[in-house]
Amino acid sequence: MNKNDRRVKKTKKAIQNAFAELMLEKRIQDITVQELVDKADIHRATFYSHYHDIYDLYEQIESDMISEFSSIMKNDPTHSYENLFDTLIDYICNNSMLCKMLLNKKGNRSFQSHVFSLLEEKYIQIYIFEEKQAVITEEIKYLINYHIQGCIAILSHWLENGLSYPKEKMKQLMINVDNNMDVLFVKQTQNR
Repeated sequence: MNKNDRRVKKTKKAIQNAFAELMLEKRIQDITVQELVDKADIHRATFYSHYHDIYDLYEQIESDMISEFSSIMKNDPTHSYENLFDTLIDYICNNSMLCKMLLNKKGNRSFQSHVFSLLEEKYIQIYIFEEKQAVITEEIKYLINYHIQGCIAILSHWLENGLSYPKEKMKQLMINVDNNMDVLFVKQTQNR
């Protein structure tokens, strides 16, 4: 079976979205394959042709999302928060159900920790590039941590509310928050 076949991608997306919906309602150990295939409107054999069980499905979703987030972070040569927010928000819109499942308050902390680490690495790269600083002080690390946690909280809240806030306004909100953080970064750099 060709993993790049359009039908395969469509089927996997249906399975993953049905799973995400169920995960927002109940714990993973309470989800049955039968319940999932009924919700995704597929046969059990189709599910088992892609996944061993519910846990394998979850692990593949998490692994794929981490890989995609990593790709977004590492393949942005612009060193621009604005471009990063554009790409992230577009990705979240295109994968809203899965992002909501993984970023919600009850979501897997290991996934969220991995995303945090990817964002932290990217923010440090951008900071070093913009401020031409070779050393990251403890104060800057705290500010980066605060900023990332705030960005994740904003995006999680947006997902929880069904992306009802317009996408372009969300991008602008994130840029405004970032611009205000830049003032703090500059002050810390000047105080050294």
